[in-house]
Amino acid sequence: MDKADRSPAERLCGMIGLAARARKLSLGAELTTQSVRSGRAHMVLVAHDASKNTQKRVFNCCEYYECECREIPAGAAELANAVGHSGLITAAAVNDVHMAKGIRKILDDLSST
Repeated sequence: MDKADRSPAERLCGMIGLAARARKLSLGAELTTQSVRSGRAHMVLVAHDASKNTQKRVFNCCEYYECECREIPAGAAELANAVGHSGLITAAAVNDVHMAKGIRKILDDLSST
């Protein structure tokens, strides 16, 4: 399957999976907020079906530490599947500037369509 044949949502999950294999992600709300506080995070992704409490905690942390935070069109189960885990993952911090740039481009493509 060519890159042009894949939907932006599939490309997003693929890029998140690539970042996970490169060990450039902090997974879960607690590790995500720790990564933001330490300054390692370049971008934070939150599943669209995360609880209101989790969303508020992660978004407020990102706002305070001036880290980009985006809600993604994938659910917690899809996010977990993209990184090769079973169960649910509601938040992930991207700890590499180049991975964050690639994910940002895909998210911008998604929002423009």
